[in-house]
Amino acid sequence: MIHIMNKQRDYRSPLRQEQAKRTREQILDGLIQTMAQGGLADLSIPAVARVAGVSVPTIYRYFHTKRELIESLGSYIVQKSGLPTVSSLPQNPEELIALIKDVFLRYEGIDEMLRAAAMSELSYEMRQQALPQRLGLIDEALRPVMDRFDEQERIHLRNSIFILTTTATIRAFRDYLNLTPEEAVETVAWAIRALTSSSSQKAVRDATSPPDVSEEKHTSP
Repeated sequence: MIHIMNKQRDYRSPLRQEQAKRTREQILDGLIQTMAQGGLADLSIPAVARVAGVSVPTIYRYFHTKRELIESLGSYIVQKSGLPTVSSLPQNPEELIALIKDVFLRYEGIDEMLRAAAMSELSYEMRQQALPQRLGLIDEALRPVMDRFDEQERIHLRNSIFILTTTATIRAFRDYLNLTPEEAVETVAWAIRALTSSSSQKAVRDATSPPDVSEEKHTSP
């Protein structure tokens, strides 16, 4: 008896992998469009499926839950928009400035659909979840200068630089002061340098305050 062995189809062939990649991107593009068009309450797997032009089961084949779909969006936006990825944390304020310049100037170049998605209610929720990571990045960059400031000033410094490095700040410079993106990021860079090169206000107050006369009277012979 002759056994004819059927060659099994390779489901990991380059063609199938490319098709799977395109389908995955089609779904994520549908999510971006859905986010840009509506609020968080309108976001659902069926809504994304309609916009993406795929079936609901197809989405669940690639993303098991809505949360998994949403969490996949951040890296896809970075890939699609050409935004830089942070392979290592900035080690000082100048490295932070260089990173911010790169991110903001590339952000200005992304298409309107991506930008609208980035400003959506869902994107705000995602940014809130990423807040500890962003603050940690700023803390690492400020570490070399933190010994100049007392504890409360360190908090003020970090919070101020966090606000300066948001896209909302860059847009405010552009929309209200008519600055170009390049001028806006240079303004932010100047502010970061000014803040991080300043002496501690407490140290300045201590150095410039007049001596306590009443205390001198008590200590005089």
